[in-house]
Amino acid sequence: MDAKTAALAADHEAVCIFVNDTADAEVCVPLVGGDLTDTSIFKVLEILSEQGVKFITLRCAGFNNVDLKKAKELGIKVARVPAYSPESVAEFAVGMIMTVTRKYHKAYNRVREGNFLLDGEFLGVGLKHGLY
Repeated sequence: MDAKTAALAADHEAVCIFVNDTADAEVCVPLVGGDLTDTSIFKVLEILSEQGVKFITLRCAGFNNVDLKKAKELGIKVARVPAYSPESVAEFAVGMIMTVTRKYHKAYNRVREGNFLLDGEFLGVGLKHGLY
């Protein structure tokens, strides 16, 4: 989500953004159906009461990509993931290591393309021997 796509969410009560999305003042105003040329709080809150986003949720722990002051001013509540499970992070890391060493990502793409040929590109390596 960014300033160009924010208006697409104006008729929904909530949006869910991720770390590479922004929710600064330039994005928050269109989210509530406001016009960037008229950002008076009265105008924006009036629009918010009729239609517009009431919640911004984040699928991450950080919230540095959200203008919290502007969101509060516009009556938009912000929620985030307070913490991640250390076990889940470790499991994900092991999964990524296996993907790289066994080349699962390359095999997945080939199968999606209907190509089931096996060639030297898919020779994986064990963790004992290193990645390359």
